[in-house]
This record gives sequence, structure tokens and C-alpha cells, in this order.
Amino acid sequence: MDAGNLIFLHLKYILAWAIIITIVLAPAWLARQTKKNKNTMVWVRIHSWLLGWTGIGWLIALYLAVKK
Repeated sequence: MDAGNLIFLHLKYILAWAIIITIVLAPAWLARQTKKNKNTMVWVRIHSWLLGWTGIGWLIALYLAVKK
């Protein structure tokens, strides 16, 4: 494997991790942007960080972050 392919491979993995982290942290960021109260922010973060790996927890966090 030459150096060009190795650099491209590393850049591809760095980009993939950046996208995954952005998706996981999106509900907490959206809750902050919509100026939710502190209690809602805590629940969004709990659902996103502790239950986000299930997908359902992430969707619940996303719902709590954007509901009015």
C-alpha cells in the first residue's frame, strides 16, 4: 500500500467519525439552539448519550429537542 492510499484511508475514517459524532450530538445541539429549559436539556442529553446507541433513545432525544 503506497502513502497516497494510506493517507486517503485515514482521511476517510476521520470523516466517518466526524459524521457519526455529529449525528449523535445533534439532539443536544438542537435543544440548545431552541432554548429549551434546563430540565428538558438534561433529559435530551440522558436519552442521547445513554440510550442513543439504541436508535430509539436517539429518536426520543431528537423529539424532545425539537418539540414545542
